[in-house]
Amino acid sequence: MTIHLEDRWYRRGAPGSERVPTARHGQQPRYRAHFTARDGSSTAKTFRRRRDAERWLTRTRTTHLLKGHA
Repeated sequence: MTIHLEDRWYRRGAPGSERVPTARHGQQPRYRAHFTARDGSSTAKTFRRRRDAERWLTRTRTTHLLKGHA
């Protein structure tokens, strides 16, 4: 399974470089959380706050594991 959290306001260039604003900078929602299960099914959701996105990813992953899809 794969989890990913994307900041849609900034992107990184080369390693060690500074963040560069994207065309979406300042537009809501800022964060995109993406979960892909081992069977290939995926779910994505957007959030205004990073904390909410991280919480959703944690809950989604935990629910998936508790259902026996590890």
